[in-house]
Amino acid sequence: MGKELWIVKPGENTNRGCGIQVCRELSQIKSIVSNQIINGKKRSYIIQKYCEKPLLYKQRKFDIRAYALITCMNGNLQGYFYHDGYLRTSCREYNLKNVQSRLIHLTNDAVQQRCAEYGKFENGNKLSYQEFQKYLDSLNIKTDFVKTIVP
Repeated sequence: MGKELWIVKPGENTNRGCGIQVCRELSQIKSIVSNQIINGKKRSYIIQKYCEKPLLYKQRKFDIRAYALITCMNGNLQGYFYHDGYLRTSCREYNLKNVQSRLIHLTNDAVQQRCAEYGKFENGNKLSYQEFQKYLDSLNIKTDFVKTIVP
């Protein structure tokens, strides 16, 4: 360990990017997850391999937001998927030199809104599926985002 990156996410009672960290060393991960108690119970974490060579949008990270609804009435479980969504972009260009910068590595609105460049590149750091498709087309990436990636 040391050359690979890992992302550590708290499991309970968190949102808005709170507590998420990118780590290089096992000792960092151990320090984060050891003896963390919430509501009298040991906190859980999700630790996953960090994607070090992601597809970028104009040299910046993004995530894809999609909407689904699950209902259960009288034991009948049904799922619905809304076919439109958006991408959230970061304000800063991606690099692995500074893994501490949340503005580089997290695309959460709550994180990005703290940046002076928020909204500088895209209105509200948001991009429609159609705008992203145009970007893929401009790079000559032959895929239909809505038909291939979204599902």
